[in-house]
Amino acid sequence: MNLRMASFVPVMMLFLIAILSLNASGQDSTSQIVRLIHADSLVGYSSGGNSFRELNGHVLFSQGQTTLSCDRALQNLTTNQVDLFGNVVVHDDTLTLKAKQARYFAKTKTVYCDYGVYLNDTKRTLTADKGDYNSTDKVAHFAGNVFVQDSLSQLFANQLVYYREEGKTFADGDVRIISKENHVTVYGGHFENYEKKKYSMMKLAPVLVQIDTASDGKIDTLMIKSRLMEAFRDTVEERFVATDSVEVIRSELMARCGLGTYFANDSLIVLVSSPVVWYEDNQLTGDSISVYLHNKMVSRVHVVGFAFALSQSDSLYQDRFNQLKGKELTMYLNKKKVERIVVDNNAVSLYYLYDKNKPNGVNKVSGDKVVMYFRDGKIDKISVTGGVEGDYYPEKLIKGEVESYNLDGFRLYTDKPVGADFRKIFR
Repeated sequence: MNLRMASFVPVMMLFLIAILSLNASGQDSTSQIVRLIHADSLVGYSSGGNSFRELNGHVLFSQGQTTLSCDRALQNLTTNQVDLFGNVVVHDDTLTLKAKQARYFAKTKTVYCDYGVYLNDTKRTLTADKGDYNSTDKVAHFAGNVFVQDSLSQLFANQLVYYREEGKTFADGDVRIISKENHVTVYGGHFENYEKKKYSMMKLAPVLVQIDTASDGKIDTLMIKSRLMEAFRDTVEERFVATDSVEVIRSELMARCGLGTYFANDSLIVLVSSPVVWYEDNQLTGDSISVYLHNKMVSRVHVVGFAFALSQSDSLYQDRFNQLKGKELTMYLNKKKVERIVVDNNAVSLYYLYDKNKPNGVNKVSGDKVVMYFRDGKIDKISVTGGVEGDYYPEKLIKGEVESYNLDGFRLYTDKPVGADFRKIFR
């Protein structure tokens, strides 16, 4: 009895394994079958060792949750692929893909559209010259005149890869992103968007451009260039962060730094990492520089930490610069003209004097606070308060020794950004 049972168990195990193997094989085979749901007419034939079905009129197929419809289809039963013609529509869950013509491979569950394609995925629509979509991996590839649009933005590119489940998009070649909300356009060569993280980035010569109409009715443009441009949407306030070799141009304002952040809704630009700002004839430097815009125009520039401002005192004497320094400095503007510069905490000023256009020495004054007032781009008067100290150096002392009178921290930068360099990139 024991011997008979011992021999019976292995036989039963082998039988069960065989049955399970057959079921698994049947399931794989079934999952690869493209089922014909409807056609107005069907003609079957064989050619070149392959079996075909030619279908016409309201053709409808399904494979799993994917459905395919068209006006006419040619199904190769041997290779398990279908050529679809006329009003092609593919549905996969919430995704809809449309084309004039397509080819569907059942084994990989991939549809290829080489003659124009349209995609709708509830939140966004896409058009391109050609594309493919894999319903197993939920990945789509598009090429040629790619255009994507949702409620907040538009994207143009030469190529794009869309990962549905991960919620990420990669775009390459003449990429352009337009924000409908704040009228910001970002250009570049490579773009990545991570929807779930509310984060995107642009590489390969990115440039941010925002065109506004100022309160005086004139068109004004903000341009920011860097090696990396990132957008963060994880808070109520969307912010753009430019990193490495940052250049900024806004009307008469130009700037360079290592890291810049633009808060579009607040009209604020924050520059750090060796920032330099030029406005008209004025140069500003410090640890951190914040540029505030009001009514689409620069209203003030705030410098914190080793703040230094300089401007040429007279065009005929190019080595003489009026200078201001302190821990904190603010330049105020009115109608695009510098109105005054205020320096707080350990304020020091150096300004050159002229008598009937002839040099007449230099004044050096320090105090708790220095205010330099301007008229028509030139110094009109200076106000110094709190612990005032001052020295006057006559012309005979400084002639030929001008550089030795510069304040500590003086450095003249001449590498201003050029607007033409920006426009070459996004034309």
